[in-house]
Amino acid sequence: MTTTILSESGKLRRKSPFARYSMFGRETTIPHIDLSPGLPNPDLFHLVGAKFQLRDGSAIELSSEDMEIAQSYGKIDGVKPFREWLEELTIKLHKPPTRISPDPDRALQVMVNAGALQGLHSAANLLLNKGQRFLIPERTYPTFLEALRVMQGDPIGIKMEEDGPSITHLEEVLSQWNPDDKENWSKRPKFFYIVPNGHNPSGETVSSEKRLKIYALAQRYDFIILEDDSYYFLQFDEPRLPSFLSMDSDGRVIRFDSFSKIIGAGFRLGWLSGPRALVSRLFYDIQVTLQHANVLSQVVLYHIFRQWGVDGFLERAEKIKEFYLRRRDILAKAVADHLAGLAKWTVPRSGMFMWIELPTIKDTEKFLMEAVVTRGVVFTPGNIFYIDKSVPSSYVRVAYSKASESDLVEGIKRLGEAVREASYTDTNVE
Repeated sequence: MTTTILSESGKLRRKSPFARYSMFGRETTIPHIDLSPGLPNPDLFHLVGAKFQLRDGSAIELSSEDMEIAQSYGKIDGVKPFREWLEELTIKLHKPPTRISPDPDRALQVMVNAGALQGLHSAANLLLNKGQRFLIPERTYPTFLEALRVMQGDPIGIKMEEDGPSITHLEEVLSQWNPDDKENWSKRPKFFYIVPNGHNPSGETVSSEKRLKIYALAQRYDFIILEDDSYYFLQFDEPRLPSFLSMDSDGRVIRFDSFSKIIGAGFRLGWLSGPRALVSRLFYDIQVTLQHANVLSQVVLYHIFRQWGVDGFLERAEKIKEFYLRRRDILAKAVADHLAGLAKWTVPRSGMFMWIELPTIKDTEKFLMEAVVTRGVVFTPGNIFYIDKSVPSSYVRVAYSKASESDLVEGIKRLGEAVREASYTDTNVE
């Protein structure tokens, strides 16, 4: 699968010429004078220790040895103990079949990266040539959409339903490719980008049944699943739904996790998991772009996680989920109180967003600028989340993550007032 699924640039990726000699210097037991690596001298590093206060009242201290690691070049796939901790967490949560695969190409590999977006960008480049097709929800994260636009791939938008992508539409789209027609088969979509939990912007969570059907279609039509699961820990229902990685017997899922929603976005750290054949080539990409993710952030988080343990980390994630669940419920009540009869919506089962349709407003971007901002409240208009952003949208995305609880209620109240006034005066009305 590897050679046929890679883009032309992906096929060209290879290990850094430095790697052979730096590995020899690190791993040999022969006494030697190492004149190979062009590393800065640690005697010149300015930071020799640090102490961080945690919200729970505890603290972590970084030694001079920690700070030497933090200020040096790191391994491409992450600081070893930190990466191993993340691998332990990934296996505990997902139990991917590939963790015990006899096929080295399919075997699970975990890699630290500079956040989910960096990993997604690298993976898409690994797979996509100019003009090649890929599958994507009809409305999705606009920053990644912009990256894909620059790559000049050919997006196929899949219709979304309350419980995830429309399987009927997905099957209809894929049915035009037949493996017996080799020329046409080679033009099938290379991957399906999907946010399984708390989809941004529209908040859908893909049902377990649809996850199984999507994976079966990936097997049948031989495409890769890019599983962007930044909201995995913000699933409000128990138990958490199975990930695509948890069902990946083939080694066709690359999963992207993020610390942005549960620890802090400024650390710029995430981790990806997938088959060694693909993840190893992502090493080769990061070595000529970032070289590695931020080492100081890795050292700090490793000390925090080691202090917490995996169970402590999951307990914190549970508290964060409860925090956002309360805000979701406050927003849902405010929408019911102030937008009843004016809007259509579904209460999200995970994530940070509610997707609201305003049927009487034909262009929510224009409506936002002319009638809503003047009332001292800002939402995100729906059109920016579509492949064709020039088409007006009747939707708005409401984020309930940061605003205070009282502002959530007041903001929806003001939105309701603006919709009523617009409807009454026929401004922006279809």
